[in-house]
Amino acid sequence: MCSRCAFLGGLAAAVALPSVALARTGDPQALEIAQPAMERVSDTLWLGQLAPNVWLHTTTHVLDGVGYYPANGAIVVRGSTALLIDTGWSDADATAILAAWERTGGPPITHAVATHFHDDRTGGIRALAARGIPTFGNPLTIGLALDNGLPPPRPLHDLQKAPQRLGGVELFYPGPAHTIDNVVVWIPDGGVLFGGCMLKATTEDDLGNLGDAVVAAWPASARRVAHRYPAARHIVPGHGTAAGNALAHTIALADAAP
Repeated sequence: MCSRCAFLGGLAAAVALPSVALARTGDPQALEIAQPAMERVSDTLWLGQLAPNVWLHTTTHVLDGVGYYPANGAIVVRGSTALLIDTGWSDADATAILAAWERTGGPPITHAVATHFHDDRTGGIRALAARGIPTFGNPLTIGLALDNGLPPPRPLHDLQKAPQRLGGVELFYPGPAHTIDNVVVWIPDGGVLFGGCMLKATTEDDLGNLGDAVVAAWPASARRVAHRYPAARHIVPGHGTAAGNALAHTIALADAAP
């Protein structure tokens, strides 16, 4: 077992909670986190390694009428620094992710990206900025975030025209789907495609929240992702399990959407 895995295992054991408390804060057996083997490092945060240089984080938030709902993000190690993909739902989440990562002894997180404007992607931008960590995203995300009272990222100029690279990853804007600004992140190390909320977990039976979606454009946008990244070996959706082929599943759901 790697040293970071051993650390996380010990940390999870140290913060193990009684079953009653788990029920109030989101029982891992009931929540569909990105990977079953992820270690719980706080009431609302899980962390686990997906590939040699790629870690996943899952944070939970209470949604009206739903209860505790998990959202996935990632940390990508590139040499002496690391990149955070999506911030968690809040400043508290972003702070917890940073603290948990620091305790692993991994290289410092120096940059972040937000894959669209919703709060599960941008909610922790202020906490990151307070630590001197800039968050970047689609220029379209800036106005949408501001219009919805959320902190905006800095723009990755020309992202709508061509994929852009940052911290060893490639950001690609395939067109509207879950939102008009959603981007995906290609991580060549390990062949990881982080799809954000435009990709649906293989356990989902519909496209989910359509409040800001462009359903008619979703099939073509998802196919652009599939065409660009045929070598993807690990495909991570914005919510739920990373098992199986979330991209192919999303295309099927989008094709069947009314």
